[in-house]
Amino acid sequence: MNESLKRLRRGLQLGQAIVWAAVMLPLFLSVVGLAIDGGIVFDNRRELQNVADSAARAGATQVDVNAYRASAGQSVVLDQASAQQAATQYLTSQGSGLSGTVTTDSQHVVVGVNRSVSTVFLRIIGINSIQVLATATAEVQHGITQGSTG
Repeated sequence: MNESLKRLRRGLQLGQAIVWAAVMLPLFLSVVGLAIDGGIVFDNRRELQNVADSAARAGATQVDVNAYRASAGQSVVLDQASAQQAATQYLTSQGSGLSGTVTTDSQHVVVGVNRSVSTVFLRIIGINSIQVLATATAEVQHGITQGSTG
């Protein structure tokens, strides 16, 4: 009799483990799915930030040479049309699926880019894509503004 009780308990414990695994499996799958989709989004965000930074720097290199020469090298301002064109051209060279805006003033280039990123697991709950945004600002500088001696 004692032996049959032990077998019955083992059978019940096995049944509990199967029920517990069946209940917890959707939770584990959703956590894994969010981790994968989150990684994809963060990777695309990092890539977009690199694109925005590079486009802003490309625009900030477009110095108005005539204003620089007229001030005998004392004033550095942007050629705003060339800066906008250089930043836009850089964005265009980065492929499709990317849209962005470029604004300039006499000292700054501001680039904003966005892209729609397709999801993998979030489609189950109806989220097919996530909009990823990045913004960068570059400022035209004259000479070395900071450094260390040593």
